[in-house]
Amino acid sequence: MSATQMSLDSLIAHARTHKMKPGEKRAQRVSLIMGLRSRQSTLTREKVEELLDENEGREVGAEEG
Repeated sequence: MSATQMSLDSLIAHARTHKMKPGEKRAQRVSLIMGLRSRQSTLTREKVEELLDENEGREVGAEEG
């Protein structure tokens, strides 16, 4: 069912039961960091992902679920 076919109530009910996958959590973390950086920042999405990999001990090229 597409989002345009679902009512707001059913979307909220679905969101309450949705369990985020690790890849979804990571994408949200990257998005948050990118959104919080200043306008003058030269920080790139790739650098954010690299820093998260280092911080989380993830091997480069590891697959997300």
